[in-house]
Amino acid sequence: MAIILGQLATLTGNVTTLQWIKPGFEADTEAALGYHRGRLAQGYWIMVLKRLPQPHEFTFDGTTLNSGGRTGLPGQTEAADKLRPKVHDRVLAERGAVGYADLQRRTLGHVAVQGDQRIAKVLPALRNDAGMAPADQYPMGGGGLQWVITPPGLPFMAAAEVRPDGTVAIPGQVLNLRTGGYDTRARLRQHLMSA
Repeated sequence: MAIILGQLATLTGNVTTLQWIKPGFEADTEAALGYHRGRLAQGYWIMVLKRLPQPHEFTFDGTTLNSGGRTGLPGQTEAADKLRPKVHDRVLAERGAVGYADLQRRTLGHVAVQGDQRIAKVLPALRNDAGMAPADQYPMGGGGLQWVITPPGLPFMAAAEVRPDGTVAIPGQVLNLRTGGYDTRARLRQHLMSA
């Protein structure tokens, strides 16, 4: 799927909140989200959700401390990693289907469609490496919200393209995070919170 700046794309998969995504501080973002060091070095897209999901449109995946949405440390092999219990399954077993849905509805009150608590997704240019151990590729992150948007997906806007050269394209302009200083970062953050 081609991502076009400023346009909508229907996406599924892992999401977090915008507060954990810090363009210009890629090492911090990698550590927060649970990506290996260098995962964002080739650039990435920041996608922002344009409406809150309904409870049936997402599942809990714990936090970014739960690599792959599973409890415990990530495995050295894909097979070992899949043996770790899934957060979703644990919450469902503890609360039952009605309790799970109630928790989803209550949790939606803590996220927004604008601001730092909006749901966002990072799409790295460097894709998943099937030859890398899960423990290396997806280490434990910093503890931010982690949900899975389920098929058929939800509308996300391509709010920013962070490029390897330190520039960020947003609709109508390109910002330089390396030379632009505080005002540039503030303008970008405001755009991401309100786009």
